[in-house]
Amino acid sequence: MKLLIAEDDATSRLILSAVCKKWGYEVVCAEDGQAAWQLMHESDAPQLMVIDWEMPQMSGIEFCQRIRAEFPHNPPYIILLTSRNETQDIVEGLKKGANDYIAKPFNNDELQVRVSVGERVLQLQHELHETNDTLNREKEIIEDIILGMKADAPFEHAFIRSIEKPVEKTSGDILFSATCPDGRHHVLLGDFTGHGITAALGGPIASDTFYKMTSKGLHMAEIGNEINRHMYSKMPRGLFLAAILFEVNPQRNTVHIWNCGMEDILLFTQGQFKEAIKSNHPALGIIRDTLDNKQSFELSGNDKLYAFSDGIIETTTPNNEMFGQQRLITSISDMLRYDKNIQAIQDSADNFRGLAPQLDDLTLLELSSTNENNG
Repeated sequence: MKLLIAEDDATSRLILSAVCKKWGYEVVCAEDGQAAWQLMHESDAPQLMVIDWEMPQMSGIEFCQRIRAEFPHNPPYIILLTSRNETQDIVEGLKKGANDYIAKPFNNDELQVRVSVGERVLQLQHELHETNDTLNREKEIIEDIILGMKADAPFEHAFIRSIEKPVEKTSGDILFSATCPDGRHHVLLGDFTGHGITAALGGPIASDTFYKMTSKGLHMAEIGNEINRHMYSKMPRGLFLAAILFEVNPQRNTVHIWNCGMEDILLFTQGQFKEAIKSNHPALGIIRDTLDNKQSFELSGNDKLYAFSDGIIETTTPNNEMFGQQRLITSISDMLRYDKNIQAIQDSADNFRGLAPQLDDLTLLELSSTNENNG
C-alpha cells in the first residue's frame, strides 16, 4: 500500500521513510504541507498518510481540514505526527480531521501498529464501497424493472390530471386509472409506507390486480379486497398501502369512494372548496377486512375531487413549517380561479419548501366529473 509521509525535518523524514519501507509500504515523501496537498491530486494518490503537525506552507491541521472538505465520501486515513501531547491539542487534531495521532519522539512498534490499523480501516472502507457499488447497480436494475412495469400499465388519462414527484427514481406512491367494459371509471391513488425501492415493490402487485380485475368488469370494492389480501399475505409486516379508491358510474353523476388511511379528499364545486372526505377504513394490508363502507356522492358537471399523498401537505420549510391542508386548498382554489395548469400546485409547494430537501414522494390527483382537463 502507498503511504504518504509529510515532514519538513529531513532527518525525521528519512527515518520515517526507512522504517515504513521496511514494513512493506510504498513510501511517497513531501517536505511540507503544500507538497503533500499537490500529491493528493495525482491519479494514484496515497490513502494512508503520516502528517507532521508543524510544517511550512501548510500545517498538518490545515491539511486535514482541506482533505476532509475535498474528499468527504472516500477519505484517506491520516495519522498526525506531533510533539504536542496535551489532551486539548490531541482533541483539536482529531476534531480537525485526523484519524489518529502519534507523539514525537515516536516508538517504532507503536507507529507500526497505528499504521497497520489505518491500513485495515482503509481496506474495510474499500470493501464497503465495493459492496455499495454492487447494491447500487442492483438497485438500478430493480428500479428499471419497476418503471418498465409501470410504463406498460394501460393508464386511462380521460377525466384525470395529476402531479407525480418521487424522492428517488422509483416512488412509493401509485396512481392507476382504467375503464370497465360497461363504462365505469376506476381510479386508485396509493401511498406505501416509506419511499424508494422498498415502498415501490408492492406497486406491481397492486397494478396487476387493479388493471386485470377492472378489464373484467369487477367492482372497485372487489378489487380493493383483492389488493388488501395480497398486501396482507405477501408483503412484509410493517409495509402497507394507504389508498383511495374511486368508482365513477358511466354517466359520471355518481362516485363511490373508499378512503383507506389516506389524507382527506377535497371536493370542489364551481371552483369553490365544498367539503373534506375523511378516511373511513384502515390502510390496505394491515388487517383481513373487507371494503364494505363506501362513501357515495352525487356529482354535478363542475365537480372536481382532489386526492393526494401526505408528501404534499407535509412539505416543510427549512424552519420546519409544514405546507398543510389549508395552503393546499388555497393553491387549488387559485389554480381553478385563474385556469392554471395543475403544475401550479406543485410550484406552490416547491416555492414554500425553498431550500429544504423534498423528504417524501409527492402525488396529487384531480378527478373531474367532465372531461375538460388540459394537462
